[in-house]
Amino acid sequence: MKRFEWLMAITLIVAGITCLTISGTAILGPKSIDSYLLTLIQLCFWMGIPIIAVGVLYFILLSKKKKGKDE
Repeated sequence: MKRFEWLMAITLIVAGITCLTISGTAILGPKSIDSYLLTLIQLCFWMGIPIIAVGVLYFILLSKKKKGKDE
């Protein structure tokens, strides 16, 4: 991918996370910036767990595939 395509992808991801955080804060009660930051941290945490799990699984499968080719 070209640099422009990466920039567009990152921009869309950040915009999506911002929209999710703002809507979550609006539902839970927008009392202060603390509620916004708490919602942002929770959102990133719950999105990060599946991404890390899939990444670990991918590297495990990739290493097993390499060992199979070497033998």
